[in-house]
Amino acid sequence: MDVDVVIVGAGSAGVALGTRLSQEPDRSVLLVEAGPDLPPNDPAHDLSTVSFALTDTDWALRAEVTADRTLDYPQGKCVGGGSSVNGALAFRGAPEDFESWRSEGCPSWGWEQMLESFCRLEHDVDFGKTSPDHGGGGPVPVVRWSTRELTDVQVAFRESCLATGFPWTDDHNAPSSTGVGPLPMNRSGKQRMSTALTYLAQARSRPNLQLWPGTRVLRVELDGSRATGVTVERDGAVETVTAGEVVLSAGSLQSPALLWRSGIGPADRLTALGIRPVVDLPAVGANLHDHPGVFLFVAPGRSRSPFSEPQYQLGARYDSAKATAVNDMFLSMMSYWDLTGSPDFQAMLGMDSVVVLTCGVHQPESRGEVALISADPTIPPAVHLNLLSERRDTDRLVEGVRRCAAVAGHEAMADFVGDRLLFDGDIDDDAAVAGYVRAVVAPWYHPVGTCRMGPAGPDTVVGDDLRVHGVDRLRVVDASIMPTIVRSPPNLTTIAIAEQAAQLMGAG
Repeated sequence: MDVDVVIVGAGSAGVALGTRLSQEPDRSVLLVEAGPDLPPNDPAHDLSTVSFALTDTDWALRAEVTADRTLDYPQGKCVGGGSSVNGALAFRGAPEDFESWRSEGCPSWGWEQMLESFCRLEHDVDFGKTSPDHGGGGPVPVVRWSTRELTDVQVAFRESCLATGFPWTDDHNAPSSTGVGPLPMNRSGKQRMSTALTYLAQARSRPNLQLWPGTRVLRVELDGSRATGVTVERDGAVETVTAGEVVLSAGSLQSPALLWRSGIGPADRLTALGIRPVVDLPAVGANLHDHPGVFLFVAPGRSRSPFSEPQYQLGARYDSAKATAVNDMFLSMMSYWDLTGSPDFQAMLGMDSVVVLTCGVHQPESRGEVALISADPTIPPAVHLNLLSERRDTDRLVEGVRRCAAVAGHEAMADFVGDRLLFDGDIDDDAAVAGYVRAVVAPWYHPVGTCRMGPAGPDTVVGDDLRVHGVDRLRVVDASIMPTIVRSPPNLTTIAIAEQAAQLMGAG
């Protein structure tokens, strides 16, 4: 089969890119996805369905979180990718995030350019018609919880946040926003509006756009240093797709793994795996990072939230005491967590449901890597997150746990929370809180950075145009190109990356 563009991975970025590129009727586009294509009425699209680990929409990966802890690391494996399985938080990165990318030699990725991409992708129900900083005609609906929609416990959370020093913000996606406010979400009612239900829904009938779900890409085919297509396994048969251009949009774990299997990566490590090096790029798989977070579990109080209510509605962005930039931290609350589906936590905490306050470092300094351990494409890569390897990340989480405890302990929350669980030590004891942080820290499943963008050099993989250094007709378009993680859940930024890539590739 011959196509103009083959996109590997029909996730948040891949679907958006494929939809934009196929707007040109004379450009043929093939989207290849390892996971299933879920029907629009599948319960998986419901916001209440957030547990997808070890299902057919998960890659079933494990990650070494710290040197002595390894956890399941669920990542979306279906059409829509992460946007089909995540919490539907539609936050933008901070303007300073993109200005730092620009200053590192990526002139196409400053705030001005990325704001245009955010506006193209979104249909902001609240501000799209009134603010030049928001879009009103894009595929992805963005909506916030109104004051009248807040549940009783979330109203109490708001009052506690305000009383403990957080300012109020109506719009977390305003360029200068900080403080506590309603979570912007890509949802329609109680349904998660993924790229599958938005972008792809408007493009499925195009004759120049094809989708192959349930198809695993084994490697990129190269003629010397030029990409010529991909070899795939489909319906039990192996075949090669010839393409004018190959785009990897498989995510921060699978895109670098595909490059390694194709002979693009650190030459010495490829050789050790029996893979012939074609292009020596030592940075492929390096620079892996994620938002580290900590839960503070609290027993429910006299008033309990029914499980039919929204689980989360508000969140706070704020500066830590050790901040070097604004909004380096995030704090939120789950009104309830039904533990009956998590028997290990249920036994550990001794109850069927809990209230959970959570804090996370939105500008982490710790770095890890993803690397192949075998040339066999059925063996998953090793994921080393290396969380808390930098002391400042631990220090900021210690402060964050204290802020969670202060919010939970304020009188506004008295009817809704009881005693702290798991951590019953002295909240003012630095060593005790740091020990708790190290024991329970977890990633927020936001891997980025493994195909880092920047001028050609030992620390980068793709250039400003997202072309892989040293390889013709091969690009990477997904969260792996981020030099540094954005100070927000990264899904909306990943879609914006695809929008910007489409512009660079001549679409629109």
